[in-house]
Amino acid sequence: MAQETSSAAVLVEYGAPLQVWDLPIPDTEPGSILVRVEATTVCGTDAHMANGGFPSISHIPLVMGHEIVGRIVELGKGRTKDAVGQELQVGDLIAWAYAWCGECFWCNVAKQPTLCPNSKSYGWGGADTAPYLLGGFSEFAYILPRCKVIKVPEGLDSAIAASTTCSLRTVIHGFEKIGGVSTIDTVVIQGAGAVGLFALAYALRGGAKHVITIGAPKDRLELASRWGAHSVIDIESTTREDRVAAIRDLTDGRGADLVVECAGNSAALTEGFSLVRRGGRYLVLGGQSTGEPAKIMGAQLNIGQLHVAGTVSADISHYYRGLTFADQNQGLFPFATLLGNRYPLSQATDALLAISTGREIRPIIDPHLMAK
Repeated sequence: MAQETSSAAVLVEYGAPLQVWDLPIPDTEPGSILVRVEATTVCGTDAHMANGGFPSISHIPLVMGHEIVGRIVELGKGRTKDAVGQELQVGDLIAWAYAWCGECFWCNVAKQPTLCPNSKSYGWGGADTAPYLLGGFSEFAYILPRCKVIKVPEGLDSAIAASTTCSLRTVIHGFEKIGGVSTIDTVVIQGAGAVGLFALAYALRGGAKHVITIGAPKDRLELASRWGAHSVIDIESTTREDRVAAIRDLTDGRGADLVVECAGNSAALTEGFSLVRRGGRYLVLGGQSTGEPAKIMGAQLNIGQLHVAGTVSADISHYYRGLTFADQNQGLFPFATLLGNRYPLSQATDALLAISTGREIRPIIDPHLMAK
């Protein structure tokens, strides 16, 4: 292509503002794809990483952003179809999974590619070495030959599509592992951010009898109610004992059939074991990226006969199902209410601050937007 460099917002130092660099646009190798980034939504993981939360697995300097969709500019030799057999053409809007090696135990035997030790993820490092453009805070992104891709449904807004490529695909992966929901299930969702709201929507469409969102602040809970939550509980105006009692009252004293942790802190993780019924299920999606280790009694697991599961990332099947879910359910859930303001690359640090302070759920990086 005629353009030789791509502007990108680069994390050079943890805790410092991002810098806008001009990075080389690499030639497409066989099987690779070059895309013009259409939208990148900012995830809480991005803000945590920028502040030094993952120094052992993030490698600076790095182009930030892993919730990305882009339009095809160039197709490498041999790359003709997406993961479900649809023909790929220049101009198509696509999403892509991370590059799993396809040669290890986890890829081939365990069938758990998200645990691949040789994977290459987007938004985690490599701005100083080719192919440079492995993040969404950039005008262009380079899709590695090992990445499986999927076309975005034509009627789906690009920023909504981008938001599904982390939060929703993670939810779908988790629900698949924990066994889904049934029409007699009471489901508790811990957290009212993007992951929590998508988990709420997925549980409702799965047929759950009663879905309860626990979280804060108040406007997030109001949003959960708009999305269809049957009950909401504000953690800012209740104690742990209040919440446990409320869940017991709503479940004939038993507790929830399924608790889904989407809050990402140790207090929620500990509390969740008090909310699930004996013989119930606990799905951990948020984990605990900050704070003290969660205090969990082993007796809660064996005497309670609990089924506990956790997941990380997702494979291309979950991306496909997430995009399809968002496309098919736009009339039922106001997905656009997840989205925040649009930021140019020069204001990417402001977008990180917007999500870390809770002002916005999913700020949008538009790398082609000019700063005002």
